[in-house]
Amino acid sequence: MKIYRLSPDSDGVVTWPRLDASKGSTVTIGTFDGMHKGHQAVLRRVVDLARSYSTRSVAIVFDPRPAFVFDYRRTHDKTDPAPGVRDPQEILPVEERLRLMEQIGLDIAIVVRFTTPFAQTSYSSFLGQLISQRVPGSHNPVHTLGLHTLVLGSDARLGRDGAGTAQSIARIAEAFRFFQADIVDDKGPGFTHIPDGVVKGVPVEKKVRVWSSSNLRFLLQEGEVAQVRDITGRDHVLAGTVVHGEGRGTGLGFPTANLGDIKGLVPGDGVYEGWLVDEEQSQELRLPAAISIGTKPTFGEGTDRAVEANVVRVPDSAGQEGLDLYGHHVRLEFADRIDDQKRFASVDDLVAAMGTWCDRVRHDLA
Repeated sequence: MKIYRLSPDSDGVVTWPRLDASKGSTVTIGTFDGMHKGHQAVLRRVVDLARSYSTRSVAIVFDPRPAFVFDYRRTHDKTDPAPGVRDPQEILPVEERLRLMEQIGLDIAIVVRFTTPFAQTSYSSFLGQLISQRVPGSHNPVHTLGLHTLVLGSDARLGRDGAGTAQSIARIAEAFRFFQADIVDDKGPGFTHIPDGVVKGVPVEKKVRVWSSSNLRFLLQEGEVAQVRDITGRDHVLAGTVVHGEGRGTGLGFPTANLGDIKGLVPGDGVYEGWLVDEEQSQELRLPAAISIGTKPTFGEGTDRAVEANVVRVPDSAGQEGLDLYGHHVRLEFADRIDDQKRFASVDDLVAAMGTWCDRVRHDLA
């Protein structure tokens, strides 16, 4: 899968790639955060239609999330987040989304940096740019993606103020015949209710699709990673780099890999079973692990949350020196929650619990 990474100029204008004019594109557009089964249905429809029409399959991916950009501006004097500013509510880092899109079979992904000026583009202008675009020095519009078919979920909204609903875009496509629209109306298992704050001292809820990024965020914050897997079809993933900790785990007989520079939505505090995937190897090394998330309450270390993985089965290739992961880029994959984060009466009680957690992981995953 070929990946383009584009940034709008200060006026919000994106210079789109000039793809082969002899072939059109079947395109979908969105953030795809969480890559739940609804997203997957849309992306697979793109791939299937592209094959049937002999077009390219293309996903345009907004990064960072539009909601994060707007929320950030409200608290930062109307300034967009700079590149590299972490979105704490981002479910999956964009690189993980791209990896999954490649597995689905997309030909091209175009990652567009979402900015406030870009958000002011009308949906009709935006869609027109995916067919052709005026550029400096040219009297006539130049070919860009050659939009043939636009695939959207039924809840999709594009353009300034979200004015481009799937239904309005379908009407434009039918009226002007410059491209065709294909609306995927896969609602999945229906709706659920999740907390939506407190009004006058009373907790309120909002109705969301079960297959939705909003529901995924709520479930992850509750530590319900098994339910997340039901919605996405895979284990939840965090990405990061292994950094030096205090060495306390090694002293207790349970050396841990401490995750830094974390990308992805960290689940609620607790102990999980899952996998540590070392991406630095020539072939990915996938190791069963007990994963702890929390503030280390037994040692009274305040409010800073840590993500630590204890690998329960070290490969023979590691030798007598053990597994050295420092500085390695890794993924953590969460299979299930196995215990709460709790304060133990003594270090001995904590060590006994850690042994129980590791035995559970060995039984389930090793």
